[in-house]
Amino acid sequence: MALTPELIGWIGIAVLLIMLLIRIPVAFVLAFVGFVGYWMIAGPESALKIAGMVPYSTMSNYSFSVVPLFLLMGYFAYHAGMATDMFKTGKTWLGHIPGGLGHATIIGGAAFGAVSGSGIASTATIARITTPEMIHNGMDKKLAYGIVASAGPLASMIPPSMMMVIYAIITESSIAKLFVAGILPGILIAALYMFLVWGRIKMNSNLAPPIPKAPLKERVISLKYTWGLLVLAFIIIGGIYTGLFTPTEAGGIGAFAAFIMALLLKRINKKVMKESLIETVKTTSMVFLIVVSSMIFGYFLGITRIPTMLSDMLTTLPVPPIFIIIGVAVLYLILGMFIDMISAMFLTLPIIFPTIISLGYDPIWFGIVLVFLTEVALVTPPLGLSLFIIKGAVPKSDLRDIIKGSIPFIIIDFVILALLIAFPEIALFLPNQME
Repeated sequence: MALTPELIGWIGIAVLLIMLLIRIPVAFVLAFVGFVGYWMIAGPESALKIAGMVPYSTMSNYSFSVVPLFLLMGYFAYHAGMATDMFKTGKTWLGHIPGGLGHATIIGGAAFGAVSGSGIASTATIARITTPEMIHNGMDKKLAYGIVASAGPLASMIPPSMMMVIYAIITESSIAKLFVAGILPGILIAALYMFLVWGRIKMNSNLAPPIPKAPLKERVISLKYTWGLLVLAFIIIGGIYTGLFTPTEAGGIGAFAAFIMALLLKRINKKVMKESLIETVKTTSMVFLIVVSSMIFGYFLGITRIPTMLSDMLTTLPVPPIFIIIGVAVLYLILGMFIDMISAMFLTLPIIFPTIISLGYDPIWFGIVLVFLTEVALVTPPLGLSLFIIKGAVPKSDLRDIIKGSIPFIIIDFVILALLIAFPEIALFLPNQME
């Protein structure tokens, strides 16, 4: 039987899945399968040209400079204690109402997401800060774990989001519009999480006894802790929305502003500078390696014509387009249970995105839906990364309790997903005002 490009493509996908299952790092798998597959179809000379051309042509793209800039801003904001400050303010204002510390945690997670851009970093930060505080004040530990597991990944939706940047790079969408599109969904998600916490505690007050109400003077004074995050969020989102500067410029300005704030708060020194820079380089290198590898794999898929074939097949199925969207959502929910969602996006978007566009869906709306699915993936067992981050950050925590505490929030996530699919204007209203 002759090895046609299509057959080689399917064999390559099968080999890729097998290599991922035996835990070979995704970047190496993508590069290896992509290079060997391209060699088999186009010959060694063409494959070597692709391997030599792609790293430079990809990484020389100006858009990629936004990645280290936002990462550096997030590390400076973390070391400046901005998440801790926001939680203190939330605790002072909301601690006396049912589930007040939980509300403060959700607000803190959303606020820190406005400067960290990473759901993983946000979860790790607020898990260390808020979980012991909630449990110490009498909150049911399962509820506390569930709040943190869902509030941390909010950073994936709140701009500036690294997942949005990666989606924009893969699909060549507008980063600025994606950032602005995430504002209303982010507020909606935080509000529904807070409503869930309030409702559960109204039904069973033993889940979280309120703490004494702080005097008005103390609450007003606590507002001084919020200025850093508010200024950063205003600079980034305000500048992008008004067109004053591009997302890449916003990353540079935000990183510099976070550094200045850390200096003013006297929370930065040589050690903090060194750690922030090293972590930025390490994370950026990891992301860029996956990007280059996925581009090589993308060239291989392109020459096999598998994405085009699948797109043609899906767009001609005798079902309404909404069923295809639901199928795509289920696919990402399943993938998110087992592999990192950055890797999943690079693996699947070259195949799925052309179909979504062919069906007439807005790429900005689909980006918001996909980013939300990456957020849900961090919480879904058995391998939701947020669950394991909490297990590592909170001494003596039990993974079963963390999973049980997360289930009500996962149910709410399905409600949110349905709302985003049923009402695209939730995501598209603000970006449409930019046109």
